[in-house]
Amino acid sequence: MQIEIPNNLKTLSDIFSQPLYVVGGYIRNCLLGLKNQDIDICSSLTIDEVEKLLEGSEFTLKVKSKVLGSGVIMAGDDSYEYTCFRRDIYPEGGGHMPEKVEFIKDVSEDAKRRDFTCNALYYDIKNDKILDFYNGIDDIKKKILRTVETPEFVLSHDGVRILRLFRFECELNFKIEKHTYQTALKYSGNMRDISGERAIYEITRILHSPKKYPGYTKKHAYMKALKQFNKASLWPIFKIDCPKVKFNMVKKVEHKSQGFLIDVIDTVKPISISYYLNLILTESFGMNKKMTEQYINIICGYYEALNHVQNKPYFFKYFSSFPSIHELLLAKSKYLANKYEFFYKYIISHKIVVSVKDMKITGEDIRKNYPNVKQNRYKPILESLLSDIFDGVISNDKEELIKAVENKLKYL
Repeated sequence: MQIEIPNNLKTLSDIFSQPLYVVGGYIRNCLLGLKNQDIDICSSLTIDEVEKLLEGSEFTLKVKSKVLGSGVIMAGDDSYEYTCFRRDIYPEGGGHMPEKVEFIKDVSEDAKRRDFTCNALYYDIKNDKILDFYNGIDDIKKKILRTVETPEFVLSHDGVRILRLFRFECELNFKIEKHTYQTALKYSGNMRDISGERAIYEITRILHSPKKYPGYTKKHAYMKALKQFNKASLWPIFKIDCPKVKFNMVKKVEHKSQGFLIDVIDTVKPISISYYLNLILTESFGMNKKMTEQYINIICGYYEALNHVQNKPYFFKYFSSFPSIHELLLAKSKYLANKYEFFYKYIISHKIVVSVKDMKITGEDIRKNYPNVKQNRYKPILESLLSDIFDGVISNDKEELIKAVENKLKYL
């Protein structure tokens, strides 16, 4: 069985004093006929031994963790994730990171720490052969996801592996073996311990799984996992206040994450959409402030369009996000999408100012010309002037705007 690998990886194998293996997804994908990108490699050599071995060669090693025996081996533009064979010992009660690591020499022992049989294949580069300790090749042929050891052993301590199980199901169009699935549900509460960043990474990959392997993964592959989350009422784990989400928009829009959040909002019907989105995105998924604000602006802009908000206040608030909002509106109401798009294009073609930052006057100009005006009045003054510019009452001219401030001071 031929596994194609880069020539510099063969060179690296010749340098190693012990067999060097390609492991995991690369081998699986070769057997499935899928394009590969990342290549993970491993051997019985520790990071220190590898570091010494590569001295004076064309390869360099970037150490990631000596505790976990991991690093990145680089040659020109190519890089390979490296790990030393090890045995992971997890704390009682679970946890994603092992509390103790033992470096070992036996490749079959290393295989025990892998998650699923399809990911536990080792390709011996030097001897051009695949080591398959758990009948992974047979499971790949049958398109089955099964844990390497007992499901209890593999899934009881790590919520990330449970999310990965659902992701692989979608990306690879595999079925989850019955006992593996039942055990995943049994320990699904462990997903509460996943970091927000990792949770959103895995869920986003589930939602966008059809893009992983174009032409192989099915169009609505993500629905496999979403339906199972509904069936097992897993959404409250991520602070989504409903056992089941009614999925509609996620199937219609290109940006699946936005469609998913709209379906959550439509199901939960929170009093405040912005507050609820902020809660989910920051507390459950650890999204940074800037990206959270972008999501909130786009989705709130979608709902305000559905509520027929007038053009001026609408585009003052949502002009920069409108291209994304427009895609969502098209999936819901072509009439509203076209209506707001007409004014959006009109604003662009007529170079109408819709943002305070694009005005020819700033708070500093107010301070210089009206030193007695308190700073907390700058914002309402500028916003009132912006409204006048939009209505054509005044032009976006600095001198004219500075003069107009005096009239605003009577009312603001």
